[in-house]
Amino acid sequence: MVRDVKFRKFVSALTILAIATGIGAFTSLRLVSVGTKVAASNLVESVLAGEILVYGDGLCDLSELVVKDIERIPGVERVVPVVMTFGYGEGSLVIILGVRAEDLDVALSSLTSGRLYTPADSRVVIVEGGFAKERGLGPGSTMLLKPQLSASAYIYEVVGVGDIGLKVQEFGALSSYVIVPLDEVQEMLGREGYVTMAIIKVSDESLVSYVEACILQAYPDARVFRREEVMKMVTRILSVLDGLLLAVTLVGLAVAIFSTSNTVMTNVREHARDIAILKAIGARERDVVSIFLIESLFFGAIGGALGIVIGVVGADAIRGVVSSLGFLEVPLVVEPRLLVACYLTAIAVSTLSAIYPCLKASRIRPIEVLKNE
Repeated sequence: MVRDVKFRKFVSALTILAIATGIGAFTSLRLVSVGTKVAASNLVESVLAGEILVYGDGLCDLSELVVKDIERIPGVERVVPVVMTFGYGEGSLVIILGVRAEDLDVALSSLTSGRLYTPADSRVVIVEGGFAKERGLGPGSTMLLKPQLSASAYIYEVVGVGDIGLKVQEFGALSSYVIVPLDEVQEMLGREGYVTMAIIKVSDESLVSYVEACILQAYPDARVFRREEVMKMVTRILSVLDGLLLAVTLVGLAVAIFSTSNTVMTNVREHARDIAILKAIGARERDVVSIFLIESLFFGAIGGALGIVIGVVGADAIRGVVSSLGFLEVPLVVEPRLLVACYLTAIAVSTLSAIYPCLKASRIRPIEVLKNE
Protein backbone atom coordinates (compact mmCIF):
# COMPACT_ATOMS: atom_id res chain seq x y z
CA MET A 1 0.00 0.00 0.00
CA VAL A 2 2.79 2.41 0.96
CA ARG A 3 4.68 1.48 -2.19
CA ASP A 4 1.57 2.15 -4.28
CA VAL A 5 1.11 5.62 -2.73
CA LYS A 6 4.77 6.47 -3.32
CA PHE A 7 4.51 5.34 -6.93
CA ARG A 8 1.43 7.52 -7.51
CA LYS A 9 3.22 10.52 -5.99
CA PHE A 10 6.18 9.85 -8.25
CA VAL A 11 3.94 9.69 -11.35
CA SER A 12 2.16 12.89 -10.31
CA ALA A 13 5.52 14.64 -9.81
CA LEU A 14 6.64 13.55 -13.28
CA THR A 15 3.38 14.85 -14.76
CA ILE A 16 3.83 18.23 -13.07
CA LEU A 17 7.44 18.28 -14.25
CA ALA A 18 6.35 17.56 -17.84
CA ILE A 19 3.89 20.46 -17.74
CA ALA A 20 6.49 22.72 -16.09
CA THR A 21 9.08 21.83 -18.74
CA GLY A 22 6.69 22.47 -21.62
CA ILE A 23 5.41 25.75 -20.18
CA GLY A 24 8.97 26.74 -19.21
CA ALA A 25 10.17 26.31 -22.80
CA PHE A 26 7.12 28.13 -24.09
CA THR A 27 7.59 31.02 -21.63
CA SER A 28 11.34 31.40 -22.15
CA LEU A 29 11.13 31.44 -25.94
CA ARG A 30 8.20 33.89 -25.84
CA LEU A 31 10.19 36.21 -23.56
CA VAL A 32 13.28 35.91 -25.76
CA SER A 33 11.14 36.71 -28.79
CA VAL A 34 9.82 39.88 -27.16
CA GLY A 35 13.32 40.88 -26.06
CA THR A 36 14.72 40.25 -29.54
CA LYS A 37 12.12 42.53 -31.10
CA VAL A 38 12.98 45.28 -28.63
CA ALA A 39 16.71 44.76 -29.30
CA ALA A 40 16.16 44.87 -33.07
CA SER A 41 14.15 48.08 -32.74
CA ASN A 42 16.89 49.66 -30.60
CA LEU A 43 19.52 48.54 -33.08
CA VAL A 44 17.71 50.06 -36.06
CA GLU A 45 17.14 53.30 -34.17
CA SER A 46 20.79 53.52 -33.14
CA VAL A 47 22.19 52.75 -36.59
CA LEU A 48 19.55 54.81 -38.37
CA ALA A 49 19.55 57.79 -36.03
CA GLY A 50 17.44 59.66 -38.58
CA GLU A 51 14.33 58.76 -40.54
CA ILE A 52 16.28 58.48 -43.82
CA LEU A 53 19.75 57.18 -44.63
CA VAL A 54 21.56 58.02 -47.90
CA TYR A 55 24.62 56.06 -49.05
CA GLY A 56 27.10 56.62 -51.82
CA ASP A 57 28.21 53.95 -54.31
CA GLY A 58 31.35 52.96 -52.43
CA LEU A 59 33.11 53.30 -49.09
CA CYS A 60 33.36 57.08 -49.21
CA ASP A 61 31.67 58.28 -52.42
CA LEU A 62 28.85 60.56 -51.26
CA SER A 63 29.76 64.18 -51.98
CA GLU A 64 29.28 66.73 -49.23
CA LEU A 65 27.70 68.93 -51.91
CA VAL A 66 24.86 66.40 -52.01
CA VAL A 67 24.57 66.77 -48.24
CA LYS A 68 24.22 70.54 -48.61
CA ASP A 69 21.54 70.06 -51.29
CA ILE A 70 19.60 67.72 -49.02
CA GLU A 71 19.72 70.30 -46.22
CA ARG A 72 17.78 72.70 -48.45
CA ILE A 73 14.85 70.29 -48.97
CA PRO A 74 11.72 71.52 -47.11
CA GLY A 75 11.04 69.38 -44.07
CA VAL A 76 14.66 68.35 -43.51
CA GLU A 77 15.58 69.29 -39.97
CA ARG A 78 19.15 68.04 -39.88
CA VAL A 79 21.67 66.16 -41.99
CA VAL A 80 24.57 64.35 -40.33
CA PRO A 81 27.44 63.34 -42.65
CA VAL A 82 29.45 60.32 -41.46
CA VAL A 83 32.49 58.43 -42.70
CA MET A 84 32.81 54.80 -41.60
CA THR A 85 35.93 52.76 -42.31
CA PHE A 86 37.93 49.89 -40.87
CA GLY A 87 41.34 50.46 -39.37
CA TYR A 88 43.76 49.49 -36.62
CA GLY A 89 44.08 51.06 -33.18
CA GLU A 90 46.67 49.91 -30.68
CA GLY A 91 47.18 46.75 -32.73
CA SER A 92 43.48 45.79 -32.80
CA LEU A 93 40.88 45.99 -35.55
CA VAL A 94 38.66 49.03 -34.98
CA ILE A 95 35.88 50.80 -36.84
CA ILE A 96 36.69 54.46 -37.32
CA LEU A 97 33.78 56.87 -37.42
CA GLY A 98 34.37 60.34 -38.81
CA VAL A 99 31.87 62.75 -37.26
CA ARG A 100 31.71 66.53 -37.03
CA ALA A 101 32.01 68.04 -33.56
CA GLU A 102 28.47 69.41 -33.75
CA ASP A 103 27.09 65.93 -34.55
CA LEU A 104 28.62 64.03 -31.63
CA ASP A 105 25.23 63.92 -29.91
CA VAL A 106 24.09 61.55 -32.68
CA ALA A 107 27.16 59.32 -32.58
CA LEU A 108 27.52 59.08 -28.78
CA SER A 109 24.94 57.57 -26.45
CA SER A 110 26.80 58.78 -23.38
CA LEU A 111 30.19 60.12 -22.32
CA THR A 112 31.56 58.33 -19.27
CA SER A 113 34.81 60.29 -18.86
CA GLY A 114 36.71 63.11 -20.50
CA ARG A 115 35.11 65.56 -22.89
CA LEU A 116 33.80 65.98 -26.42
CA TYR A 117 36.08 67.40 -29.05
CA THR A 118 35.45 70.83 -30.61
CA PRO A 119 35.86 72.10 -34.20
CA ALA A 120 39.19 73.62 -33.13
CA ASP A 121 40.63 70.28 -31.93
CA SER A 122 42.86 68.12 -34.12
CA ARG A 123 44.26 64.61 -33.79
CA VAL A 124 41.78 63.78 -31.03
CA VAL A 125 39.72 60.62 -30.58
CA ILE A 126 36.81 59.36 -28.47
CA VAL A 127 37.03 55.63 -27.75
CA GLU A 128 34.46 53.03 -26.75
CA GLY A 129 34.36 52.15 -23.05
CA GLY A 130 35.15 48.45 -23.41
CA PHE A 131 38.09 49.10 -25.72
CA ALA A 132 39.44 51.81 -23.42
CA LYS A 133 39.31 49.48 -20.41
CA GLU A 134 40.92 46.63 -22.34
CA ARG A 135 43.78 48.81 -23.60
CA GLY A 136 44.20 50.94 -20.48
CA LEU A 137 43.21 54.13 -22.30
CA GLY A 138 41.70 57.24 -20.79
CA PRO A 139 41.55 61.01 -21.26
CA GLY A 140 45.08 62.24 -21.93
CA SER A 141 46.33 58.91 -23.33
CA THR A 142 47.68 58.58 -26.85
CA MET A 143 46.92 55.87 -29.36
CA LEU A 144 48.02 54.94 -32.87
CA LEU A 145 45.34 54.87 -35.58
CA LYS A 146 45.79 53.50 -39.09
CA PRO A 147 42.94 53.10 -41.62
CA GLN A 148 43.17 49.92 -43.70
CA LEU A 149 43.16 51.93 -46.92
CA SER A 150 45.96 54.23 -45.78
CA ALA A 151 49.68 53.56 -45.79
CA SER A 152 50.27 55.93 -42.87
CA ALA A 153 49.52 55.68 -39.16
CA TYR A 154 48.57 58.67 -37.02
CA ILE A 155 49.05 59.48 -33.34
CA TYR A 156 45.82 60.60 -31.63
CA GLU A 157 45.10 61.93 -28.17
CA VAL A 158 42.19 60.33 -26.31
CA VAL A 159 39.92 63.13 -25.08
CA GLY A 160 36.87 61.10 -24.12
CA VAL A 161 35.55 57.62 -23.34
CA GLY A 162 31.90 56.76 -23.92
CA ASP A 163 29.20 54.50 -25.25
CA ILE A 164 29.02 54.64 -29.06
CA GLY A 165 25.39 54.79 -30.21
CA LEU A 166 25.98 54.98 -33.95
CA LYS A 167 27.20 51.44 -34.53
CA VAL A 168 26.25 48.17 -36.15
CA GLN A 169 26.24 45.33 -33.58
CA GLU A 170 27.37 42.76 -36.16
CA PHE A 171 30.61 44.73 -36.70
CA GLY A 172 30.83 45.52 -33.00
CA ALA A 173 31.16 41.80 -32.28
CA LEU A 174 34.39 41.78 -34.30
CA SER A 175 35.90 45.15 -33.42
CA SER A 176 35.54 48.27 -31.30
CA TYR A 177 34.56 51.78 -32.34
CA VAL A 178 36.44 55.06 -32.19
CA ILE A 179 35.26 58.52 -33.24
CA VAL A 180 37.52 61.17 -34.80
CA PRO A 181 36.81 64.49 -36.53
CA LEU A 182 35.21 64.04 -39.95
CA ASP A 183 37.76 66.02 -41.96
CA GLU A 184 40.65 64.02 -40.51
CA VAL A 185 39.19 60.66 -41.62
CA GLN A 186 38.65 62.13 -45.07
CA GLU A 187 42.29 63.18 -45.07
CA MET A 188 43.43 59.70 -43.99
CA LEU A 189 41.48 58.11 -46.86
CA GLY A 190 42.42 60.77 -49.39
CA ARG A 191 38.71 61.49 -49.93
CA GLU A 192 38.32 65.12 -48.90
CA GLY A 193 34.78 66.33 -49.50
CA TYR A 194 33.23 62.84 -49.50
CA VAL A 195 31.40 60.81 -46.85
CA THR A 196 30.09 57.26 -46.45
CA MET A 197 26.52 58.18 -45.56
CA ALA A 198 24.21 61.00 -44.60
CA ILE A 199 21.74 60.56 -41.75
CA ILE A 200 18.67 62.71 -42.33
CA LYS A 201 16.32 63.85 -39.58
CA VAL A 202 12.91 65.08 -40.76
CA SER A 203 10.87 67.64 -38.84
CA ASP A 204 7.63 65.68 -39.31
CA GLU A 205 7.11 61.94 -39.88
CA SER A 206 4.49 62.75 -42.53
CA LEU A 207 7.19 64.41 -44.66
CA VAL A 208 9.48 61.36 -44.89
CA SER A 209 8.04 60.17 -48.21
CA TYR A 210 8.23 63.68 -49.65
CA VAL A 211 11.88 64.12 -48.63
CA GLU A 212 12.76 60.69 -50.02
CA ALA A 213 11.05 61.54 -53.34
CA CYS A 214 12.96 64.84 -53.57
CA ILE A 215 16.29 63.08 -53.00
CA LEU A 216 15.58 60.43 -55.63
CA GLN A 217 14.37 63.06 -58.09
CA ALA A 218 17.61 65.03 -57.76
CA TYR A 219 19.84 61.95 -57.46
CA PRO A 220 18.16 58.93 -59.15
CA ASP A 221 21.12 56.63 -58.45
CA ALA A 222 21.26 57.40 -54.73
CA ARG A 223 20.91 54.52 -52.29
CA VAL A 224 18.13 55.73 -49.99
CA PHE A 225 16.85 53.75 -47.01
CA ARG A 226 13.97 54.62 -44.72
CA ARG A 227 14.12 53.57 -41.10
CA GLU A 228 10.48 52.51 -41.29
CA GLU A 229 11.19 50.18 -44.23
CA VAL A 230 14.25 48.70 -42.56
CA MET A 231 12.22 48.09 -39.39
CA LYS A 232 9.47 46.35 -41.38
CA MET A 233 12.03 44.10 -43.05
CA VAL A 234 13.61 43.26 -39.69
CA THR A 235 10.14 42.56 -38.24
CA ARG A 236 9.35 40.15 -41.09
CA ILE A 237 12.59 38.27 -40.50
CA LEU A 238 11.91 38.10 -36.78
CA SER A 239 8.37 36.86 -37.47
CA VAL A 240 9.78 33.88 -39.39
CA LEU A 241 12.16 33.10 -36.51
CA ASP A 242 9.29 33.58 -34.08
CA GLY A 243 7.25 31.00 -35.98
CA LEU A 244 10.11 28.50 -35.81
CA LEU A 245 10.49 29.07 -32.07
CA LEU A 246 6.75 28.64 -31.60
CA ALA A 247 6.87 25.31 -33.46
CA VAL A 248 9.60 24.13 -31.10
CA THR A 249 7.57 25.11 -28.02
CA LEU A 250 4.50 23.29 -29.35
CA VAL A 251 6.47 20.05 -29.25
CA GLY A 252 7.06 20.58 -25.53
CA LEU A 253 3.38 21.36 -24.96
CA ALA A 254 2.39 18.21 -26.88
CA VAL A 255 4.60 16.13 -24.56
CA ALA A 256 2.94 17.82 -21.55
CA ILE A 257 -0.54 17.02 -22.93
CA PHE A 258 0.35 13.37 -23.55
CA SER A 259 1.93 12.95 -20.11
CA THR A 260 -1.02 14.50 -18.27
CA SER A 261 -3.56 12.56 -20.30
CA ASN A 262 -1.71 9.32 -19.63
CA THR A 263 -1.59 9.98 -15.87
CA VAL A 264 -5.29 10.85 -15.62
CA MET A 265 -6.23 7.86 -17.80
CA THR A 266 -4.21 5.56 -15.55
CA ASN A 267 -6.02 6.91 -12.50
CA VAL A 268 -9.38 6.31 -14.20
CA ARG A 269 -8.50 2.68 -14.87
CA GLU A 270 -7.19 2.11 -11.35
CA HIS A 271 -10.31 3.64 -9.80
CA ALA A 272 -12.86 2.02 -12.12
CA ARG A 273 -14.37 0.11 -9.16
CA ASP A 274 -14.65 3.28 -7.05
CA ILE A 275 -16.29 5.10 -9.95
CA ALA A 276 -18.76 2.25 -10.40
CA ILE A 277 -19.70 2.36 -6.71
CA LEU A 278 -20.18 6.15 -6.82
CA LYS A 279 -22.46 5.86 -9.83
CA ALA A 280 -24.35 2.99 -8.24
CA ILE A 281 -25.20 5.09 -5.19
CA GLY A 282 -26.41 8.00 -7.30
CA ALA A 283 -23.38 10.00 -8.48
CA ARG A 284 -24.01 11.75 -11.79
CA GLU A 285 -21.66 11.73 -14.77
CA ARG A 286 -20.66 15.35 -14.18
CA ASP A 287 -19.72 14.48 -10.59
CA VAL A 288 -17.34 11.81 -11.84
CA VAL A 289 -15.93 14.14 -14.52
CA SER A 290 -15.33 16.90 -11.97
CA ILE A 291 -13.16 14.59 -9.82
CA PHE A 292 -10.63 13.92 -12.58
CA LEU A 293 -10.93 17.39 -14.04
CA ILE A 294 -9.96 18.92 -10.70
CA GLU A 295 -7.00 16.53 -10.55
CA SER A 296 -5.77 17.63 -13.98
CA LEU A 297 -6.31 21.31 -13.10
CA PHE A 298 -4.16 20.74 -10.02
CA PHE A 299 -1.38 19.42 -12.25
CA GLY A 300 -1.78 22.43 -14.54
CA ALA A 301 -1.81 25.00 -11.72
CA ILE A 302 1.35 23.65 -10.04
CA GLY A 303 3.13 22.87 -13.32
CA GLY A 304 2.21 26.26 -14.80
CA ALA A 305 3.55 28.21 -11.82
CA LEU A 306 6.77 26.19 -11.79
CA GLY A 307 7.04 26.49 -15.59
CA ILE A 308 6.85 30.30 -15.49
CA VAL A 309 9.72 30.41 -12.98
CA ILE A 310 11.75 28.05 -15.18
CA GLY A 311 10.82 30.11 -18.25
CA VAL A 312 12.00 33.44 -16.79
CA VAL A 313 15.28 31.90 -15.63
CA GLY A 314 15.72 30.18 -19.00
CA ALA A 315 14.95 33.37 -20.91
CA ASP A 316 17.58 35.25 -18.94
CA ALA A 317 20.13 32.51 -19.70
CA ILE A 318 19.31 32.52 -23.43
CA ARG A 319 19.39 36.32 -23.47
CA GLY A 320 22.84 36.25 -21.88
CA VAL A 321 24.16 33.81 -24.48
CA VAL A 322 22.79 35.85 -27.41
CA SER A 323 24.12 39.11 -25.95
CA SER A 324 27.56 37.57 -25.31
CA LEU A 325 27.88 36.82 -29.02
CA GLY A 326 27.71 40.58 -29.67
CA PHE A 327 25.08 40.45 -32.41
CA LEU A 328 22.19 41.83 -30.38
CA GLU A 329 21.97 43.25 -26.88
CA VAL A 330 18.77 41.42 -25.94
CA PRO A 331 16.99 42.80 -22.85
CA LEU A 332 14.91 40.66 -20.50
CA VAL A 333 11.40 42.04 -21.01
CA VAL A 334 9.02 40.38 -18.54
CA GLU A 335 5.51 41.34 -19.58
CA PRO A 336 2.81 40.48 -17.01
CA ARG A 337 0.29 39.82 -19.78
CA LEU A 338 2.64 37.29 -21.37
CA LEU A 339 3.16 35.49 -18.06
CA VAL A 340 -0.61 35.36 -17.49
CA ALA A 341 -1.06 33.97 -21.02
CA CYS A 342 1.56 31.29 -20.33
CA TYR A 343 -0.13 30.32 -17.07
CA LEU A 344 -3.52 30.11 -18.79
CA THR A 345 -1.83 27.94 -21.43
CA ALA A 346 -0.82 25.52 -18.66
CA ILE A 347 -4.43 25.40 -17.44
CA ALA A 348 -5.63 24.86 -21.02
CA VAL A 349 -3.08 22.08 -21.56
CA SER A 350 -4.18 20.24 -18.40
CA THR A 351 -7.86 20.69 -19.29
CA LEU A 352 -7.42 19.38 -22.83
CA SER A 353 -5.41 16.44 -21.48
CA ALA A 354 -8.26 15.40 -19.21
CA ILE A 355 -11.09 15.49 -21.77
CA TYR A 356 -10.71 11.93 -23.07
CA PRO A 357 -10.01 10.29 -19.67
CA CYS A 358 -13.01 12.14 -18.16
CA LEU A 359 -15.27 10.90 -20.95
CA LYS A 360 -14.07 7.34 -20.33
CA ALA A 361 -14.72 7.74 -16.60
CA SER A 362 -18.24 9.09 -17.16
CA ARG A 363 -19.12 6.15 -19.41
CA ILE A 364 -18.18 3.46 -16.93
CA ARG A 365 -21.15 1.15 -16.26
CA PRO A 366 -21.40 -0.03 -12.64
CA ILE A 367 -22.97 -3.39 -13.57
CA GLU A 368 -20.15 -4.36 -15.95
CA VAL A 369 -17.39 -3.31 -13.54
CA LEU A 370 -18.89 -4.86 -10.40
CA LYS A 371 -19.79 -8.07 -12.29
CA ASN A 372 -16.08 -8.59 -13.03
CA GLU A 373 -15.04 -8.08 -9.40
